[in-house]
Amino acid sequence: MLYPSRVHVLRGVSDLDELAGLLTEHSWTLCTGFRYRAGDQVLLFLNDSTGEDSAQEYAVMAEDGRQLETITFGWCDRARAAELIRLVLAGDGEPWGPYELLIDQNPHHACHLCR
Repeated sequence: MLYPSRVHVLRGVSDLDELAGLLTEHSWTLCTGFRYRAGDQVLLFLNDSTGEDSAQEYAVMAEDGRQLETITFGWCDRARAAELIRLVLAGDGEPWGPYELLIDQNPHHACHLCR
């Protein structure tokens, strides 16, 4: 994770294709994150980009703070993003960390990164 002290606000997504589209077809504020549940697995996709106008890069995290992967979704199409997410779900790769996840639960989240 490039920015372990960044606070994120999470949006729940339950469909893999929808998540792949959100990650590849949009630019998000730097405090944006997504929570994706696939069966009993939960992945967090935390925006780890250097800026909103840069390639959209995400730290893929387990809920316990282990980083499972880093993926630059700004270089992927929807199909490739879905494929990479499936690889992470399959356990491809070595986790590192753990990091302390800074998640803002406030539904009215506002920070200097999203203003």
